[in-house]
Amino acid sequence: MTPEPSAPVDKAPIGLRLIALAKIVKGIAWAGLALGLFDLIHKDLTDLVHRFVTEFRISPENRFVVLGLDKLGVVTPVELRRLGVLTALDASVQLLEGLGLWFGAWWAEYLIVISTGLFVPAEAEAVYNKFSALRLGIFIANLVMLVYVFQLVLRRHLARRAAKRIAKLADAALPFPGDQPAGPPP
Repeated sequence: MTPEPSAPVDKAPIGLRLIALAKIVKGIAWAGLALGLFDLIHKDLTDLVHRFVTEFRISPENRFVVLGLDKLGVVTPVELRRLGVLTALDASVQLLEGLGLWFGAWWAEYLIVISTGLFVPAEAEAVYNKFSALRLGIFIANLVMLVYVFQLVLRRHLARRAAKRIAKLADAALPFPGDQPAGPPP
């Protein structure tokens, strides 16, 4: 498979650059979270929460503290490892998309459209089943972003295809110097 040719559309528009930057930041944050989860695998989570509660002077009788301690009692190292691996995988995908967009890789544009579009049906279902103004706002914002990215990527795709056709026509019309027959001209 040959890579698509560079065209005058190589420099990513500001919208794609902003999405790339957000993806890179999110990927770095997820990577940090994954490392933190791996670090917690062989530690006493209950003791960590008790120290946190004491350090920040939160009441140990607080219902959220009690609920958190109850939930932490059932978390196993296997679950922490699984969660860490999934978080690391998501971080890798976010960084791949972000860096691909930032450096103008054509495949990253398609990947962004696909990854953004995958969540639209689930978000629509969430708005339908448990309606709230916040859910509707998030759904509309994501839908607007998807439409923006889709039309931008489509426009860039068509420009690359046109540049490819022009390059083929130019190659066919202009022979290379080595293609001339040897000998004197007729």
